[in-house]
Amino acid sequence: MRSKWHASYEMVRYTPYSFFNYDRNSGTIWLKNPKNRSVICINDFTPAEDEMTRMTDELFDIRDQIANQAGFEIASIQLIYLSDEKVNIKTETNGLIIQHRGVHDLKNVIRNPFFRLDMEYKNLKDDAYYQRRLMGPHPFEKYMIKFTPVTYLLICINLIVFLFNYIVINFYDSYTLTNGLALSHFEVMSGDAYRLLSSTFLHITIDHFIFNIFALYILGKFIETLYGKLLLVTAFLTTGILSSMFSLMFITEEVSLGASGAVYGLLAIIIVHLLANRRINLKLVGQIAVIFIVISVLSGLFANINHYAHIGGLIFGVLLGVLFNPRTFGTKWLLGAGMMIVILTGVSYYVISSQESRQPFDEMALEHIDDGEYEEALNVLNEALRSGNDTSMTYYGLGLLSEIAGNQEQSDEFHSKSYNMDPENELAAKHRLIELRKERNYEGMGRILDNFDTPDIEDDGLKLLAEEYYNGE
Repeated sequence: MRSKWHASYEMVRYTPYSFFNYDRNSGTIWLKNPKNRSVICINDFTPAEDEMTRMTDELFDIRDQIANQAGFEIASIQLIYLSDEKVNIKTETNGLIIQHRGVHDLKNVIRNPFFRLDMEYKNLKDDAYYQRRLMGPHPFEKYMIKFTPVTYLLICINLIVFLFNYIVINFYDSYTLTNGLALSHFEVMSGDAYRLLSSTFLHITIDHFIFNIFALYILGKFIETLYGKLLLVTAFLTTGILSSMFSLMFITEEVSLGASGAVYGLLAIIIVHLLANRRINLKLVGQIAVIFIVISVLSGLFANINHYAHIGGLIFGVLLGVLFNPRTFGTKWLLGAGMMIVILTGVSYYVISSQESRQPFDEMALEHIDDGEYEEALNVLNEALRSGNDTSMTYYGLGLLSEIAGNQEQSDEFHSKSYNMDPENELAAKHRLIELRKERNYEGMGRILDNFDTPDIEDDGLKLLAEEYYNGE
């Protein structure tokens, strides 16, 4: 038979109950469950029957006192005795049920299947450990104790994706998975809407992964304990998707990835909960502030940080936090939060769809070429070809690299293919115009320029060529 401290710890870990009092005189550990308005008292002894009767009468008398300590009106009190004696006495008066139970095996009380597995392999610790965990003054302690399977599942999914991607990158020198899952304005607008979510589970560097998973572990356990499994999944997926959409309004030419948008969303939900339920105290505020500062500072250490996703996660997290507390906020608040989510989502979609962007591989390759990093540029362009993400700009970049390498014939082939794929590609059109001007083929230049409205041309070189052509006419 396990000790009362271990039994209480497992009850808190695997059931909705939480610790709220320890009576040193009787040695009784008190647990409470506000959701079903019940209290459990755990002892490691079995009193005589007349003593149980006396205890029952006393509990009926101090019902209001217990309710004040627990923080809710009590519907049932269950006294559990860890012993081999079979005891099951139930009394009900004025809506309060008091039951005495003798329990030999905790499996009869804790029905969670993971508890059974845990008991098979977990080594027991001394009572001091369990007492310290249950009675710890740290505000987050009770949330850290809880068994939160959905939080663990989200962490496992992130871990599997990370390990697979890490192996593919470091052992096979391939960014196929990264390129297929990362958030990109160009790819999303090309039909890959799944990237709004898949990028949330994608990490490349070990430090980025560890940081986000550490934050997810803490905040996820908090949310799952407060609101349950379904709402944690809803919160993580919703803030992940919507923060990605929000960020695409501002970032159109780069690739981004990571769970930090969803993490910021979970953090915002927790803050709203604490404010709504008036559970803010200086120590808790300080701890939340530390988490927030750590998230912000460590995020700045990474090269590709999508701060707009962080802002979006906070905004949508606050709105979800209102919706998650319907009893605290009035109907107007709930309707307002719901309407704001719909409006912001609609605005994000409108802005995203009205913007133009380039394939991110092309943008990376052109940056490498401008910096003189020709081998890196070629690797990126080859990855675009292997993954089927080649565009007109891909071949334009290959044309530049071939020209730099001195292979003019191949360069002309790539530039020709680039222009034929997209006659409105300004860089490809500019290259074609320069070649035609050398040949004095003004008729051909005119056909190319017919595809453009000179005042709207963005590339300075192409605009200059257009103005020279029309002024020359």
